Amino acid sequence: MALLGQIIARRGIHLAPKLPLQAEFAKAGIPGLMSKEQFKIGWIDYQDFLTKNLTLKTVDTEFEARSPLAILLSTAKTQRLASVFHYASQCHNNHLFFQQLMPKGTCTTPIKANLLEKINDQYGDLDTFKNEFLFNADSLTGNGWVFLVENSDKTLKILQCNNDGTPYFFGRNQNLDLNGAIDISEYEQLLSKKEGVINHIKDYSLPLLCVNVWEFAYIQDYGVTGKADYLENFWDCINWEVINKRIFSNVQN
Repeated sequence: MALLGQIIARRGIHLAPKLPLQAEFAKAGIPGLMSKEQFKIGWIDYQDFLTKNLTLKTVDTEFEARSPLAILLSTAKTQRLASVFHYASQCHNNHLFFQQLMPKGTCTTPIKANLLEKINDQYGDLDTFKNEFLFNADSLTGNGWVFLVENSDKTLKILQCNNDGTPYFFGRNQNLDLNGAIDISEYEQLLSKKEGVINHIKDYSLPLLCVNVWEFAYIQDYGVTGKADYLENFWDCINWEVINKRIFSNVQN
């Protein structure tokens, strides 16, 4: 019999969301892109690591029951919450990446007409855009993410984000690699970002396409020199139905 007045506290636990084809991927990997061992490392093991750490970092805080997206948006501007932001941003970015994947050659959904029109207007054609997007991913030094984002004026932009950078807030997109010397144009970008943060300028970029260039996403299958091959295979495994839906409504996990 429960004691009179006993209070049962319920904990908010962050869990990895289930992918639409997760059962198939767990058995056979993602044909054309990664083996089942690589999938286990990149999604099952790493996403579990991220969500467990996010749970530990947010227990008994206002972020305990919030989604990773809501947490990263709330913590991106606060230095003392950098570790919470890290796990939330990584959770969200990795989900965006794996959610849009399917076996090579199985996507029958064409790119939405208005998205393709924007790509053609800004990059000339889809092949040119593909080459530029993959070049940005291949040339990103170290770990990170590359996004195609839709800006508030509906234009498109390819955005490199180092480490745990997020596309939602320019002050934490980490598109500049500050581990070494920077040139005058990069310095001016840094000053511009600082001014924007001080003046509370909002960023309304919306990620449409995401590629993971952290080593955990490909090194098991492709080795230390196989990044370019991984990226080429990635392009052939995009589920454009998922990308089409992101134009109007973004994923919440």
